Amino acid sequence: MQTVLVGIGIGLLVYYVIKRMRYRLPPGPWCIPLIGHYKVYTSAEVHRKVTQLSKEYGPVVRLSFGPVTMVFLNDVDVVLEALVKKKADFAGRPTFSSSYTFSEGGKDIALSTYSPTWNLHRKIAGKALRHYLQGDLLEDMIQDNLDKFLKKMAQETEPFSFKHYADLMVFHQLYTICFGEKRSTDDAEVKALIKLNEDLLADFGSGLLEDIVPYLKDIYPTASWKKFVNTTEQLLNVIRAKFKQHMDTFRPGVNRDFIDSMLIARQEAENEGDEAVLQKLDDTHLIQTVADIFFAGVDTTRMTMDWFVYYMTRHPEIQSQCQEEIDRVVGSDHPSMKHRNSLEFTEACLFETMRLGSVVGFGIPHMNICDSQVGGYDIPSGTTVVINHWALHHDPKYWKDPEKFDPHRYLDENGKMKPTRPESWLPFSAGRRVCLGETVAKPEILLMCANLLKRFKISLPNGVEPNLDFKLVGFGVELPSEYNIIVKERFGN
Repeated sequence: MQTVLVGIGIGLLVYYVIKRMRYRLPPGPWCIPLIGHYKVYTSAEVHRKVTQLSKEYGPVVRLSFGPVTMVFLNDVDVVLEALVKKKADFAGRPTFSSSYTFSEGGKDIALSTYSPTWNLHRKIAGKALRHYLQGDLLEDMIQDNLDKFLKKMAQETEPFSFKHYADLMVFHQLYTICFGEKRSTDDAEVKALIKLNEDLLADFGSGLLEDIVPYLKDIYPTASWKKFVNTTEQLLNVIRAKFKQHMDTFRPGVNRDFIDSMLIARQEAENEGDEAVLQKLDDTHLIQTVADIFFAGVDTTRMTMDWFVYYMTRHPEIQSQCQEEIDRVVGSDHPSMKHRNSLEFTEACLFETMRLGSVVGFGIPHMNICDSQVGGYDIPSGTTVVINHWALHHDPKYWKDPEKFDPHRYLDENGKMKPTRPESWLPFSAGRRVCLGETVAKPEILLMCANLLKRFKISLPNGVEPNLDFKLVGFGVELPSEYNIIVKERFGN
């Protein structure tokens, strides 16, 4: 055993020396081989720790998470160099045990690596999402769901958690988009799915040792890993059941929802006799694409809504400005798509929420598919590369008083939205892996927030002082600490 350990040690040393001689690798602190930078990757504030390290080592920092070497990009210049200027160099995805399991072997869009199959799936999913932006379909779905839950909120007589309502509103919204279903506000299936999704986020947040040491899942899996696998299977079974129902009731030319959009795309390929495409459009691939749209849309939207209300209760003067704008633009109507370009202050508040409320501290890890360079350093093919969105959104070079909630950052001297977004504002990422749902998410969340503020004045309970506390749920994701609100109807609905 002693001989084996010495041999491994010498082998690692030789490998390290050869690699250092061949490449000009990014800098980073020393660590114990195989163990890596333990104090960094086990910290709930890992995004903040990496940001601090970038002040010492520069915007491109190399760290080891166990035996896995990762490169973190911490300012917008190197991020845009990697994701935009280098085109597809960094469009790959690394394979982690958890992502491989959840995506059933990399058969989704978000977690699978860059390939012709990935391109095909993304193209089809984008076409399906554009379907929902045509006409009044998306707007009608938003309004229908909002009306149900705003009515329930109006009936609350005691302080209550807005997060509970945000979860319900957004899950019901995605049920309609993906499955074509409108369910009652107290539907048991929706509540069970919310609970499963919360459990999955908790599993990711606490960290999975199998992502650092992959072979453990096959030899001696941890209790956390077993729980994660079980929760994943239950969540995917929901999507599989919905998909089968659609398969059984599908009618050519009838597009009821997102699942039908995927089935129509497959039927078009069948009609064209394209066997190569059909092999990439099996049931598992389509189910995984639906799962991507559903779960990614649910989590980012409800978390952003939670942060928005959190900031509105702590800045009542900003809430009043939003309401003044909404009343002036909308009048007695409901806020709708036709009002979107005129709700500029409200949209600026949403942009600032996406910056300061860290729904995505780190982006989904990238992997370069060829040898490349960033910031003057060599990045060998197959390296895991992580975008530190938290660092971008708190960079004092681009944001004056970065911890301050200030929607005026996005407005010109006339109170209009600036024609271009701030350079270091990147909540949806960029380049080949830019968020597929951005075109739906921004108008969807804006309409939800505008309708909420149109109807209610939102405040903290009497005697509760505003604070800016947050809780960390893992790998750079921050959520508001638990808080309750009270609502008062503004027009006596």
